[in-house]
Amino acid sequence: MPGAPWVARDGLAREIASRAAREISLAAIAAVLALAWVTGGCSHSEAKVEASHPAPPVVSYIGRWGKKGDGPGELDRPTCIAADSVGKVYIADAGSHFVHKFDTDGTPLLSFQENALKNPQSITIDSGGAIYVTELSSTSAFVFFPNGDRYHQVKLKTHANNEDLLSVAVDDGGVIQILDAEANRVFTYTPRFKLTKSWMPAANDSGSGVRARTVAAAADGSVYLLDGDAGRVLKFTSDGHFVNEMKADGGSGRLSDAFAVSPIGIFAADADGHTLHAWSPDGQPKLDIDLAPELGESGQTAPVSALAVSPRKELLVLDAPESRVLRYRINF
Repeated sequence: MPGAPWVARDGLAREIASRAAREISLAAIAAVLALAWVTGGCSHSEAKVEASHPAPPVVSYIGRWGKKGDGPGELDRPTCIAADSVGKVYIADAGSHFVHKFDTDGTPLLSFQENALKNPQSITIDSGGAIYVTELSSTSAFVFFPNGDRYHQVKLKTHANNEDLLSVAVDDGGVIQILDAEANRVFTYTPRFKLTKSWMPAANDSGSGVRARTVAAAADGSVYLLDGDAGRVLKFTSDGHFVNEMKADGGSGRLSDAFAVSPIGIFAADADGHTLHAWSPDGQPKLDIDLAPELGESGQTAPVSALAVSPRKELLVLDAPESRVLRYRINF
């Protein structure tokens, strides 16, 4: 038949096309399987790499510094610690009557003596670099220029005893808050040292009592008070209205007087002397961690004497019995 060869050729063409299609399909499947194997292998390798680099601990130890002695740059009976806006560290010493300034590594930068500082209890630095130190025997807060010259003395109208504790805090606006723990009263001063208010802290609208031991201020003017026996930190507005409270869940259930507030969180030391508690700025619990490995055995008596937080995200722990400062990196 005249058309038969064309029919045969047409059938052959269809057969060739069909075989080619099957080969292409098999090749495509093989390529997909190979890609899946390679991708799976890479993901598995990446997972192994990630697993081999775990996240750093939320608080990691850096090191320590401090030299025992009663001279400039030495620590005799250090009582309180603070950090300024650029990370410099300040310590007041009851043994030598010195106020010391160090860099973050502990290199002495400035030491000045004030004979009136027989029993310094609290130190803070304002945004301009002025240094505030409370003194129990005169129920005062002394204010010094950044170079150590005395500028002013804020005298409280209260009478302290040996069991009293005076604590000072200054916010970024220069408002000064001085807590007299024995009187259980906070005195609020303007940056020009005019008393504007004194108030007795209450924990809620019902007026439940607070036995505050230490005061701290946030940059926005919020006031924080530490009630150690109740194991809590309380937040107030700058004029004394209660906002919320943070409870210490781990440790002994009580807090020491070591306490610091910073933009990254609120930190307090347990009464057991080695447990650190931290909360986020909005009051949520962040951690409860044992610092005993660096401080010494857990049975050591209250080695955490005071706390400070620098803008470098370093926690500074004053260990007064050993005349030293321990540094920790805060990784949150």
